[in-house]
Amino acid sequence: MDRIGEAAISAIFVVWWAVSALNQFHSGAWTHRLRGHVPFGLIPLWTFFAPNPARTDTRIVWRAEQAEGGWSGWREIYFGYAPVWRRWIVNPEMTFNKAVNDLVNSVARVRPETSERGILLVSSYLTLLSLVEAEAATDRPEAVQFAVVRTAIGAEARDFSIVFLSEPHAAGGTLAHVQQS
Repeated sequence: MDRIGEAAISAIFVVWWAVSALNQFHSGAWTHRLRGHVPFGLIPLWTFFAPNPARTDTRIVWRAEQAEGGWSGWREIYFGYAPVWRRWIVNPEMTFNKAVNDLVNSVARVRPETSERGILLVSSYLTLLSLVEAEAATDRPEAVQFAVVRTAIGAEARDFSIVFLSEPHAAGGTLAHVQQS
């Protein structure tokens, strides 16, 4: 690629970055209008802080039932974060954590009207169950169970609440087990 092409591509990315950065500060109606004309949400708007800061952390924990009987302790599905030196540039590990958080929030919002077991066919539930089974595969469990937990730091101590508790599932074959149920 010649120097003019490289300069043009560089200029496009610099402008995109600058507009994206300005958009985080709600700099005016012009960014709102501009976002309406740019497809695929290429000008992001993140609201991690004000006016609606997150006050709780949503986590997924799981446990496994062993062949000898009895359940293991609860363990969290956590993908970690990029090293600090590159976290501000690129953080692909955050994608996995965000995906799990979105799935967990989706499961927490589902209210099956027809039956209590209707959630077994919701795609976010099946995806979380698949993640749990993949995490537990090395333990070779008889069954797995997961829970959605919200934690918050209160004035006195850390507070947590169980948002959702799955039923135990025979390990090894999420879809096969759901179809048999």
